[in-house]
Amino acid sequence: MLKFFRKIRQNLLSEGRTGKYIKYAFGEIVLVMIGILLALQVNNWNESRKNNILRKSIIDNLITDLQKDIENLHSLNEINTAAEKEGEYLASFLKEELNEIDTLRLTNSIVICGYVPNKSIISSTYNELINSNNFHLFKDATLKRLLDEYYNPNSWSDLLNSRILKTIWYDYRDEMSKFHSPLLYQDYYEFQEPIISNPSKYNVQWNQIQDNDYIKTQVGMIAAYRIVIRQDFERYIQKATITLDYLKNSR
Repeated sequence: MLKFFRKIRQNLLSEGRTGKYIKYAFGEIVLVMIGILLALQVNNWNESRKNNILRKSIIDNLITDLQKDIENLHSLNEINTAAEKEGEYLASFLKEELNEIDTLRLTNSIVICGYVPNKSIISSTYNELINSNNFHLFKDATLKRLLDEYYNPNSWSDLLNSRILKTIWYDYRDEMSKFHSPLLYQDYYEFQEPIISNPSKYNVQWNQIQDNDYIKTQVGMIAAYRIVIRQDFERYIQKATITLDYLKNSR
């Protein structure tokens, strides 16, 4: 093709047809420019297509993560509520408000009362999005804000809550452990289910526990702090749901 155009130029020059040569050369330049523009347009189209595919893949993965988060957060909130009920049962015993005492349940409540589930979210897709510098694919300012608020919470607040929980839990456990066999915690954590063996094997000193004001205080603090935990779960479920709905509408 290049030889063909070169031959035309040579013939025009050899025939002394300078005017036509100039027009032809100009046309050839225009054709080259059009070719370059078309090539750029095709390249831009390909890049846009690749970015759209990548963006959709990221959104799909974020949707999957959020769906799992919502399911997990609901489950953790239910666990927290169940532990709260056991704490209330133990508190009623400490206040001598029980008409009938279920020793098996009460033994389990000693362990369950202090258990507070930790909030956890799946952030692998979001972290990969940030680390890969692909955040530019998302031009939607609202979506960026929703993702940032969900995946980058107030870390100082979370850290404080975690430390408070650990302090309450350790204080409660250390004090309560004075009045029962170490087998109680060992069996519970080994089987990860309510203790089914004879409660008498744990040598729980119920009278001493009932007379211990410090334990009563710790049980009360755990119960009060569970309100914060429940609110935290509910807040994150709401955030995840709003972000999920927005992502589904962004596909």
